[in-house]
Amino acid sequence: MGAVRKAWIGVVAGAVVLLAGCASDEPRVVNSSRVPSTLAQPPVATPPDAAITVGPIEATTGMSATRTTAARPSPPPTPATGTIVLRTETVSGVAVPDVPVHLSRQEPCDPAAHDIPVGETSETQRLDAVTDSDGRAVFTVPVGCYYFGMTAPVGTNPVPEGMHSAFLTTAGSTVDGLLRFQDTAGPCHPDGISADLGMLDNAAVVDCDGTWAVIRFATPGDNQRIIRRVDGTWTTYVLFPHETCWATAESDGVPARLRPYFTC
Repeated sequence: MGAVRKAWIGVVAGAVVLLAGCASDEPRVVNSSRVPSTLAQPPVATPPDAAITVGPIEATTGMSATRTTAARPSPPPTPATGTIVLRTETVSGVAVPDVPVHLSRQEPCDPAAHDIPVGETSETQRLDAVTDSDGRAVFTVPVGCYYFGMTAPVGTNPVPEGMHSAFLTTAGSTVDGLLRFQDTAGPCHPDGISADLGMLDNAAVVDCDGTWAVIRFATPGDNQRIIRRVDGTWTTYVLFPHETCWATAESDGVPARLRPYFTC
């Protein structure tokens, strides 16, 4: 009996020692070779002009939903511009208002050459306007080659001068274009003046208000004269050179604007 009791005591004592070892507070040693490690990743530099990629996390998959925003394109350069002024007037220089005019840009064309190759260009831009009370229409347009023209109003007689062209070669420059009409019949028309004076050649009218005028002819020598219109007919007042003084001319009704034509 004593031997059996000693055996059971030994078994119980061994079990207690085993349980004490399991409940010990001593830290456990972990083999570091078995723990996976994560290598640090270097930062990625993004060029300043590159597209920006945004990747929000999708709620359903947990994956990044990549969205790319394209870089903004640069705006096109502003073309160099200048000014083209179209003028509508009679042969004698009187402004003709309210005339429809137009510009037609032709390309390809080098304005520095001052030539529009026939059959090699086409219209790339058209601009329309109406001349103002001074017979002018102003266009601000890119540097280039242009045709211009008009639609003659009813009752007018445009001068047949063929195709008109204008060349704007540098930014900020101004180019004039002239569109002409025949003078209408009237007291200052060269045909009527020449007929009244019995002259075969048409007079060049220098100054005329319908009553007094200064004219000359395209012949050698000093053929200038001052004429006046009485009862609807032009007659010669003085023929240059003359000796009439201003006091006499003024008393005869010569307008003050003609004073420079008198030397005494």
